[in-house]
Amino acid sequence: MKIIADLHTHTMVSQHAYSTIDELSTMAFERGLCALAITDHGPGMPDGAIAHHFYCLAGLPHVVNHVRLYQGAEVNIMDYAGTLDLESNLLDRLEFVIASYHIECIKPQTITQHTEGLLRAIENPQVDCLGHCGNPMFPIDAKAVVKACAAHHKLIEINASSFKVRPGSHATCRNIAQLCAEYGVNIVVNSDAHAKWFVGEHTDALSMLAEIDFPEELVLNASESRMNTYFELNKKG
Repeated sequence: MKIIADLHTHTMVSQHAYSTIDELSTMAFERGLCALAITDHGPGMPDGAIAHHFYCLAGLPHVVNHVRLYQGAEVNIMDYAGTLDLESNLLDRLEFVIASYHIECIKPQTITQHTEGLLRAIENPQVDCLGHCGNPMFPIDAKAVVKACAAHHKLIEINASSFKVRPGSHATCRNIAQLCAEYGVNIVVNSDAHAKWFVGEHTDALSMLAEIDFPEELVLNASESRMNTYFELNKKG
């Protein structure tokens, strides 16, 4: 399986990341990717982007260094009612919105609460994808989350960085992937790169998917035509 786009990356606007858009897109092109989503952290993260950053993304070119640039955000789920850290009018301007839990923004509680927060995010029409929900800090009822994604046509991310930076993620990611295959839920395989050297680095995630014989046709960013169709049908605004 070949991943043709990395739809979760961070620039220096997220202050714990270390590369520019130019550096990320150059690396993406060198590694054979056709597209890149810039998804900096929302303002709920202590060193995330200010809200105005997301407003101004519309001024960027759509192609940088021969790579299609999708304007996005990784928004923070701020409470277990699914409140996000960007206002609706800003989310409406973005092409790709990932919603995630981060311990800097919300305190881990119970499986029931973690699941409820994700279910509320899934119901939000401006959220496209759930980010790194294999994180062992926030255990969930994976079947309930996957079934909700199936009902609302939302994506689930298999986050390649989790296999290294979130110890204990492998088993949960594997279970989520198996449930996605069972319920026909599309996934995206992303790097969550916080520096240029990790753009397109999906090795551990792809190895896990190969172990369970995950169907390639359910991997959105393994096909340029499939991905382009998705973005055409899911235009916001």
